[in-house]
Amino acid sequence: MTTRIRQSAMNLLGRFRKETDGAIAILFALLSIPLLMLSGLAIDYSVNSMAQQGLQDAADSTVISLLKLPLSTTDAELQAKADKQIRAAVPKLVDAGTTVTATRVDNTITVTVVGKSPTSVSKIAGYDAFPVSVTAAGTRGSGNLEIALVLDNTGSMSGTKITNLKAAANDLVTSLFKEADTTKPNALKIGIVPFSMTVNVGPSNATQSWLDKDAKASYHSDIFVSPANRLTLFSQMKVAWGGCVESRPAPYDVQDTPPSIATPNTLFVPFFAPDESDKDNNAVNDYMNDYVTTSSVTDYRTRQGQITKYSKNAILQKGRISSNIPYLYGPNSGCELQPITRLTTSQSTLTNAINAMTVVGDTNIAMGLVWGWHLLSPNAPFAEGVPYDDKNTRKFVVLMTDGQNTSYVGSSANASIYSGLGFIWQNRIGTTSTNTTTRTNAMNARLSTLCSNMKNAGITIFTVRVEVTEGTSDILRNCATSTDKFYDVQNSATLTDAFKAIGSQMSELRISR
Repeated sequence: MTTRIRQSAMNLLGRFRKETDGAIAILFALLSIPLLMLSGLAIDYSVNSMAQQGLQDAADSTVISLLKLPLSTTDAELQAKADKQIRAAVPKLVDAGTTVTATRVDNTITVTVVGKSPTSVSKIAGYDAFPVSVTAAGTRGSGNLEIALVLDNTGSMSGTKITNLKAAANDLVTSLFKEADTTKPNALKIGIVPFSMTVNVGPSNATQSWLDKDAKASYHSDIFVSPANRLTLFSQMKVAWGGCVESRPAPYDVQDTPPSIATPNTLFVPFFAPDESDKDNNAVNDYMNDYVTTSSVTDYRTRQGQITKYSKNAILQKGRISSNIPYLYGPNSGCELQPITRLTTSQSTLTNAINAMTVVGDTNIAMGLVWGWHLLSPNAPFAEGVPYDDKNTRKFVVLMTDGQNTSYVGSSANASIYSGLGFIWQNRIGTTSTNTTTRTNAMNARLSTLCSNMKNAGITIFTVRVEVTEGTSDILRNCATSTDKFYDVQNSATLTDAFKAIGSQMSELRISR
């Protein structure tokens, strides 16, 4: 009995299954339509989202581009440039029906793009396209810029490189002034520091309190055998001081410490290249007789350091020393640099200074860079920069060089050429070595400390290395505020491109989005 019941139940279930197969197929077919629609909608929605993001990115970059345009750009020009840039950036996402609108209210520019993204499967449900609408806005920064261009004017920059540097610097200055708000008197200030183995602060500063005009600094008389006032010696020789200065002794050489008579070593000592000994056959800058009368002194540095000769003897050697050492004979030897241009709002002043740059001397990067800091500083010697904590001002330095730090190793009694570091035997950089690499490493160490100090003060540093074939780029790469602010230019012909990129970064840092 139990077996018969079981068999009957199984037969009944079999007949039910056969009779419902058709119904299930019909039910599945009915359900597949909405499932297909949902899948299509998901795909089309994803495509629409990607189109939205693509247009948003294009609108964002367009706003940044428009904010960099001169303030004189008309609303019609803004509109035309926005439309052209959007269509060029995402040609597959726009069509004739897409509208691009650019508006400007005060310092804010807004770009709106309204269009549509076509559908595929969703067309079955009557959706031929989905709407797309994006908006991007940016505000031209109301802050001010203070910029120091610290430019290598060493002998190795002669020829094509100095020509390309002038073109690049002029282009940067021109572009920055185009973007400056002329209604704000301090919106943009730029200064220039041409440097080599010294820096020329300008002979007109001979009476300034920050110059060691009274010979108070401990290193003022290092090169003489008795106390001497360098400006007095210039006067006795009837030679005008050329305007160059020496580097301050450590730690002030890499600091922004204001010069003060109370701390004499913070003062800046006038550059004075001494007359080297007549008896030294390897002397570089021997430009007058050592003594009024014959002397039995045989030590070369002692003969060199006598000060009485400057008031008695005439300058005998004139002109360039040699083709290998193309400095002029005399106390200003190596000081044939264009003077510093202090922070100014005058584009023509900057252009004239750039075009007047000349090349001479070895490379002392730290000396050039620290004077870039002095230009931007609120402290003396110039005290023309706004305070470091001024929230409305950004401070930048653009440091460009085509070489590594160099202290000439010579065969004279000085084992060097007089420079902004004096002679090597004065131990101004922490070494008296006659090894070139040791000297360079010592100078690099001071430069690294200087870079850190400036960045800690809130100054953004861009560094540009041009056609350097020796050493490594580490010192300049690390000096830059970040790796994207270091430029390794292999050909000086592309220096303008590097400066354009720097100008763009400055502009972007100025934009509030």
